[in-house]
Amino acid sequence: MKNILLIFVLAFLTTSCFTQKGLARKSDFKPDLFYKDNLSGLYENGVPEDDQNSLWQDLYRNKSHKDIVLNAIDTQVELEFISDKLLKASLYRRGRLEDSIELKGKIRNGYFVINRRVKTFPLPIFYLYAENKTIVGNDESGNLILVQGQRNEYVLFFTLFGGDSDVISARYARL
Repeated sequence: MKNILLIFVLAFLTTSCFTQKGLARKSDFKPDLFYKDNLSGLYENGVPEDDQNSLWQDLYRNKSHKDIVLNAIDTQVELEFISDKLLKASLYRRGRLEDSIELKGKIRNGYFVINRRVKTFPLPIFYLYAENKTIVGNDESGNLILVQGQRNEYVLFFTLFGGDSDVISARYARL
């Protein structure tokens, strides 16, 4: 029993996580100096090069590990600071509000760092670790820079290890 407990403690302690500085280094875009007023505004929801992803989906992943299916045509996302630690995102379709979420986080080093979403599922025969961390900022043109790290890891019957890790970097046009 002690060996099983030791294996789970070691698996939990060796599970790495994303940091704000690590995500900022992997960004394809350079942020401008951070001002709350610059980040607040209306942004295009879709990515011109990729019709499978959208700003709303990237922000929604901070509330749920489920992927949502969303048609990003004729949609925009409005970001608004409620306080220094709370960012409100609202999804609009043809000018009509469809949904909104509030994201908790902190302002650090030129980015608003959204609190990470972590899910662990430790059982004696199965261990799962899922993490999502997102940082947002503006470039010199006022466009939104979003960098998001996602990691999924699992251990099954102490012998089968697996998972994946991905960092995306996207720029969304200010409207």
